[in-house]
Amino acid sequence: MTNLLLNFPCGCWIILTGFITCFAPLLKCIEVGRGESSILFVILSQSNDFHVKEAEKFRHHFNSQLDNLDKSSWPQVLFTHEHFLDIPGTWTIFPLIDQLVHLHTGWSWVFICEEDTRVDINALTRLLQSKNASEHHFLGRELRDHETTIIHHFAFSDNPLQFAYPDFRAGFVLSISLVKHLHNRLNNEKLKIEFSIDPKHEFALFVWDEGRGTPLVGVKEFCSVDQSYSSGCITRQLFKFPDCNEAIKEEDLFVAVKTCEKFHNTRIPIVKATWGKETKYIEYFSEIEDRSIPTTKLDVPNTERGHCSKTMAIIKRIIESQNLSSIPWVLIADDDTIINLSRLRSLLACYKAQQPVALGERYGYGLIRGGGYDYITGGGGMVFSQPVLKFLSLSCRCYTEDSPDDMTLGICLKAGHVPVTHSRFFHQARPDDYSREFLSNQLPVSFHKHWNNDPYKVYTSLTSSSSAMKENGVKSKHTRNSIACLLSSNFRTA
Repeated sequence: MTNLLLNFPCGCWIILTGFITCFAPLLKCIEVGRGESSILFVILSQSNDFHVKEAEKFRHHFNSQLDNLDKSSWPQVLFTHEHFLDIPGTWTIFPLIDQLVHLHTGWSWVFICEEDTRVDINALTRLLQSKNASEHHFLGRELRDHETTIIHHFAFSDNPLQFAYPDFRAGFVLSISLVKHLHNRLNNEKLKIEFSIDPKHEFALFVWDEGRGTPLVGVKEFCSVDQSYSSGCITRQLFKFPDCNEAIKEEDLFVAVKTCEKFHNTRIPIVKATWGKETKYIEYFSEIEDRSIPTTKLDVPNTERGHCSKTMAIIKRIIESQNLSSIPWVLIADDDTIINLSRLRSLLACYKAQQPVALGERYGYGLIRGGGYDYITGGGGMVFSQPVLKFLSLSCRCYTEDSPDDMTLGICLKAGHVPVTHSRFFHQARPDDYSREFLSNQLPVSFHKHWNNDPYKVYTSLTSSSSAMKENGVKSKHTRNSIACLLSSNFRTA
């Protein structure tokens, strides 16, 4: 085989002989800062246009602070949608650890946050100068469970409040010593993590290592939205819900509800009395025709779990219908999903329906070693643009009738190079299954499950906070103005 010699920036050379033989040196081409307190910033960004724009706002705010810093100590910022695009599962942090060790050329700390976080570089540097990077440090805004929860595998059932895990949106810090230690563990231990459900909690559990490792240390200056106009904030967050101007129209969203005969008399009346009233186009799909609802009968049997054939039949019906295939957005929801459709339509204004968009709460399978795939967990609601539905209808097949529909769609999306776009506003579980501090920092779109839960109260809570949408806009303006006045010029708003 003929060797192909490629010249890359920074003097790196790669010889291709059917595979890359010099991957680590390529990574080391990226300059990541110098000095005893140098910081590498890694932003958990996404490749969808809306999220890329949010990442660019972060970059603008970040770069605006560099003029006030000594050029020799300029930090480096890396975005996962740019620098680690081909590394699956970076949002879980685990695949990033290997990359960070290869990237190390002198930085002492890594700061990881989301694309809509804002950070005061000078203030963060001052905080870290008081700490020793050769020691294990794990710093961030604390989140704690008030009840044991299925999404955290019922961890710490005797006292869930005892364990703290970081709010990724407020940012968290790892020392280089801890990063290298975690890298060694990842390469020498057999991890039991197959599913990635809540990366904040799962990563913190790994770092804690059943009490042998490093617990999260809370930093009160890593702020929530409500705290963000405090003068002491090192990091802040701009909003509880994005403002993308006018919501999409009711007729631009079709709602498909998956149900079965077993739940026609219990769950469907709840949907109809709550969120089902919020939309112009809604259809209930079942294995039988029930004119009292009415349902649309699908020519597939009901299954106790998985429901892959049912979901694919819904997708094909939409694509084959001239009327339904012309509606820009489709929501596929369970009959025990609880959702604020008005808020969903406001969120969808941030996205372009003509692009391939698969939106919801992102879970993952087999991602820890850098393989696997992402998928939208079905209970919180799966939103698709028509280009994605057309692709799925043509290219996706169920292995069995009861294969997990959301995971099967995730495999198909990966095969078609269609990214899963995560939204923190969708929730696979009940409100009680999430940290109160986490939920108070957002305006949720959906929750899931009627079990041990009053769906009417959940819906009332979701919709009564709709007034908070206006409040959120007011507070955002107040926050921006207040911070501009209270904080140093290094913390200018974007």
